[in-house]
Amino acid sequence: MKRSSRRDDAGDATSAGSPAGASARREYDRRRAQREDHARARFPRIGGLLLALNEEPTSTRVWDQGAKGEEAVGAVLDGIADVLVLHDRRLNGGSRANIDHLVVAASGVWVVDTKTHKGDLEVRRLGGVFRPREDRLLINGRDRTSLIEGLQRQVETVQRALITAQLDVPVHGALCFVGTTLPWTDKAIDGIPLIGRRGLRKAVQRRGDLDAAARASVAALLDSRFPPA
Repeated sequence: MKRSSRRDDAGDATSAGSPAGASARREYDRRRAQREDHARARFPRIGGLLLALNEEPTSTRVWDQGAKGEEAVGAVLDGIADVLVLHDRRLNGGSRANIDHLVVAASGVWVVDTKTHKGDLEVRRLGGVFRPREDRLLINGRDRTSLIEGLQRQVETVQRALITAQLDVPVHGALCFVGTTLPWTDKAIDGIPLIGRRGLRKAVQRRGDLDAAARASVAALLDSRFPPA
């Protein structure tokens, strides 16, 4: 496995492979190096000074921000006993998207998507008498409901992989926010919790029927079906 974390009988955490956020970190390093090479090639004498005086573009910084978020969530997941964790996994079908964290716990499989949007999170209910009611996810006043839809597609992909392997295992989705101001009370949309790291720890530690042997089998399957990104 690229990154599978567990605890041995003595309770010590063991893990192997690349850390959470590895692909985002690689992309940030690539973009940063490309920017530096361009500046030094165009301005051989003052390229270093220009780089020091000017901030990195947002299109580069978001990769660093995302990698740090995934690393922070990964550290929490890696510290939880009795779960197996696969970080930074590639989706099937040629998609450029990846699954940030796959957690195999007693309660089933958790597909965790880490987000680092800044601002206040709000769940707003729209509709009423003449139109169906629907919940919308807003962060800093902007509609981010597409985050829910993207995670739902990931959950469905993992469900299909398990069904194809004739494994009857519950699959849950969770959006975990780092650096976002969350409401005091827990929020969810379409059954997907909108939580921070503390809430994620609590969620994946729910009781369930998946014993240690079953968790190992499921993790091995997911490791083969969703290779490292």
